[in-house]
Parts: sequence; C-alpha cells; structure tokens
Amino acid sequence: MDTRLATPAEDAAAIVWLDLRHALVARAREGHSVVTPVERESDPETAYLLRVAHEAAGCDRVVIMGPDAARIDFEREYVSLYRRPDRLIDVGLSFQPERRELVEQLEMIEGSRTPG
Repeated sequence: MDTRLATPAEDAAAIVWLDLRHALVARAREGHSVVTPVERESDPETAYLLRVAHEAAGCDRVVIMGPDAARIDFEREYVSLYRRPDRLIDVGLSFQPERRELVEQLEMIEGSRTPG
C-alpha cells in the first residue's frame, strides 16, 4: 500500500458528501469536474474513510458535508493522515446532493480563487 502523502495541488478543491454507507467526492481532474462515488460495502469504517480521504488527496481545500457522525469521523481520519486540519471546511449537516449540485458548488469554489 502506498502510504506517501499527496503533494497539494495549487488552488485545488474537493467537495465531500458522506454518510456511514457511501460518499460522493467532487473535484477537478484534467480541467473537468468529476464526481467519484465511494461505497463502503463490507469495509471496516477506517478503510472506507481512508478511501474517501484518498479521493480528496492533494487538495488545498476540502469541503465536508453530511450527517454529523460521518463528517466528524472523516475529519479525524483526514487529519490523522495528512496533519492538515486547516484544509477542512465543515459546512454541517446536509442531505445527499445531486451530482450536478456538487459540480456546481465545486465550480463556484474553484472560481472564487481565480484572480479578478
């Protein structure tokens, strides 16, 4: 298993919506917004959260949404892996958004970092 920490990409952001069963991770890849689903299946919680964290690796901002327990568990896992709590933006309880909504939010966040 590759345990190296990801090098953050300049101005990269991810939006993570998760509960204890599955997650959606939106981020820009090669100039396109991509939403990646992560299913827990029969994985232990830590393995599932690790896979979600890897989908958001390399981002300088990670917006986290979802039920309280899942968000808090993910934040703990992310900080234990990357030692960067300053990158996390917890927006609180949220119902599962449509993929389109995640892409729109990601584009808004990415656009807010563009010099105007």
